Amino acid sequence: MTIAVLAEKPSVARDIARVLGAKQRRDGFLEGNGYAVTWALGHLVAVAEPHQIKPQWKRWQASELPMIPAEWPLEIVSGTRDRFEVVSRLLQDPEVDEIVCATDAGREGELIFRYIYEAAGINKPVKRLWISSLTEEAIRQGFASLRDSCEYDALADAARGRSRADWLVGMNLSRAYTLRGGETLSVGRVQTPTLAMLVEREVAIRDFVSEDYREVVAEFESRDAHCYEGLWFRKPDPRDEKKDADAAEGLALARRLPADGEEAERIVARARTGRCEIESVNARQRKLAPPLLYDLTELQRHANRLYGYSAKKTLDLAQSLYETKKLLSYPRTDSRHLSSDVAADVGTIVRAIQEPYREQLAPGTGTRPLGSRYVDDARVSDHHAIVPTPKSPGSVSLSRDEANLYDLVCRRLLSAWHADHLYSTTTVITAIHNDAIVDRYRSTGTTVDQEGWKALDVKRKTPASTPNDPSERQLPSGLVAGLHVEVTEAKAVSRKTRPPHHFTDSTLLTGMETAGRSLDDKQLSDAMRRTGLGTPATRASIIETLIARGYATRKKKALAATDKGISLISMVHPEVRSPRMTGEWEARLQAIQAGDGRLAEFMEGIEGYVRDVVQRVVTQGKVAPQEAPAEAAIEEPAWVRMEVPTDARPPQQLQLAVTHEPVEETLVHTPRAQPDPTPVSELHGLLHERFGFESFRAHQQAVCEALTRGRDALLVMPTGAGKSLCYQLPGIARAGTTVVVSPLIALMEDQVLKLQQQGFAAERIHSGRQHAESRRVCSDYLAGQLDFLFIAPERLGVPGFPEMLARRKPVLVAVDEAH
Repeated sequence: MTIAVLAEKPSVARDIARVLGAKQRRDGFLEGNGYAVTWALGHLVAVAEPHQIKPQWKRWQASELPMIPAEWPLEIVSGTRDRFEVVSRLLQDPEVDEIVCATDAGREGELIFRYIYEAAGINKPVKRLWISSLTEEAIRQGFASLRDSCEYDALADAARGRSRADWLVGMNLSRAYTLRGGETLSVGRVQTPTLAMLVEREVAIRDFVSEDYREVVAEFESRDAHCYEGLWFRKPDPRDEKKDADAAEGLALARRLPADGEEAERIVARARTGRCEIESVNARQRKLAPPLLYDLTELQRHANRLYGYSAKKTLDLAQSLYETKKLLSYPRTDSRHLSSDVAADVGTIVRAIQEPYREQLAPGTGTRPLGSRYVDDARVSDHHAIVPTPKSPGSVSLSRDEANLYDLVCRRLLSAWHADHLYSTTTVITAIHNDAIVDRYRSTGTTVDQEGWKALDVKRKTPASTPNDPSERQLPSGLVAGLHVEVTEAKAVSRKTRPPHHFTDSTLLTGMETAGRSLDDKQLSDAMRRTGLGTPATRASIIETLIARGYATRKKKALAATDKGISLISMVHPEVRSPRMTGEWEARLQAIQAGDGRLAEFMEGIEGYVRDVVQRVVTQGKVAPQEAPAEAAIEEPAWVRMEVPTDARPPQQLQLAVTHEPVEETLVHTPRAQPDPTPVSELHGLLHERFGFESFRAHQQAVCEALTRGRDALLVMPTGAGKSLCYQLPGIARAGTTVVVSPLIALMEDQVLKLQQQGFAAERIHSGRQHAESRRVCSDYLAGQLDFLFIAPERLGVPGFPEMLARRKPVLVAVDEAH
């Protein structure tokens, strides 16, 4: 009797063979002591390609979509047939009576084994090896407690569901959108919603318009010659709905003064002449409990913040420390807790790793039992949190990056025995009185009361810089309410508002883990983690896939969507790019894995979704051809070109901006026969009354006046210069419907929403809307009930749609393009 063992990788097979005593090398496996140990090379078998299932599916034709296989045949992955033949031959050998599945203990490892087993046509009993580290002791214990493979059937169903869902979504939607867009596009169940988050942030950054403002900074001196600085702030109105005056955003707004500097200079003048005293001193102690242990996503986030490692690099390092160096437990885990049996052995782990940290350890580290914050069997899924193994780190050589990551995991475990980190935040409000006018300044300082677990926290390599906010610098002692102080200096400082930050690997992983919900790390809950995009094991590869396919770029830590990525997201249906919906799918896979769901029901849902989306893409929004009178055709415009530079960008730099920087270009055509209901002289009043602006920005007035008079214009403007108003205001002035052709659905949706909130009748037609909704909008347009109609460019290629537009002449046509 021979037991065949199938590992996922050669290195793991060698470790297992060494423990089992299988020392004799054979052709593609190791044999001895009643065992034959072989290995895969990751995936050897996968779901067949479309043309392998049906020959007619080889041609990319809309008539063949959607492709829904009645069966799910398997095929050998290209380039792996030789290895598959070796594995298959061994598993089929008559002398092999039992097989041990020793692939990675998780969803993907289970799928690798099941696909090989099915493709090889084997029908032999299978046991499952389930271990969380590759030390000799863990392997011995694992083989001593092998479990029947049928206990993991639910895990295998979840793995098949993920594989088949990715096939259905990727194969069908990639073809559908490629056929529609005219270029090869890649659409994925997890990839596309992840890209959508990057695109939404990129659009927000490109749309951001920086505003100048002033802040007033004063320096105060107490009678003991102690100095501190404060920032002027406007005391909130008690009737204001925003009660949390300490919120960062609210506080920042309370400090901002108009950019012209007039009010700021008056405040500075009062600071130099007024009577000054401390109005209040408020000290509040806060505490931070030791952090939970690492799962893979948290380890990736932390390593990105500290060392700039990409998610993939962190996974590769952790995998090396697990597979090759045997220093870490299984890294592809989504749990941050330990099971009770693992917690019973942490003392051994601490003794192996404690030496470099001995002076920083809390009393009882490794000997005092860990509490329920860290030990909870109910919160351990397939694998416990990432912890060091009992193997001595001095016995292996580590690269610098491996040592950094191993150090993080060691520190995180050791900090679990430490006390809370306690610190006090003191806020001082200093008031300057000038008769009935009181100006207030805010100063804040933080002191550490108890270092606690922070003694083991990794200190950043760069020296601490002086805070940008002068009110956050260290405060002297002896400051009490009622104390009179002197103003030694006061000045107005020029500032600019800043755009949102680009995603990093760390923040994007958080977005994927929470399925796009805007939550910071402290607010994450297990429920939201179960409905994320992908799994800890797959998120890094999704990010790298987006970069490899040109949909995103990485520059240092920053991740940004490319124009290609923005174009793809503008094209796909909202549900295709929805992080929440994809997160719900992942939750259903988790339910299947837990035995609470059925694979067949999950696949029915995916198939129905694919059918629905493909139908919308292929037949989207078709309008029945309508006859239009010849005179209704839009006449050829006589174009006037208007280049609109910003004051900060001289004309000789404008061409560079057009070709290399985000610049928006708008073609605006005014039909000649339309009357001019609002005189040009009244545009200022219309600007204030309908749009809420007191004055035009630079160059806007000249453009609006020209378009209101009926001239045509080509506008080349930097992003954020106020281009939209240049066609919105003339459109309202001319008292009719303005048709806006816009290529980006996200921008279109945003503009329509803003216009609707301002009280305008604005609508849109694009591929993301239901057919019935588009027909209703067309009816509203023909009835003259719309101020603005936004359409995607491809709508102009739909038979009958241009004729429909021509049945009622718009007062303005704007082609809104971004370069």
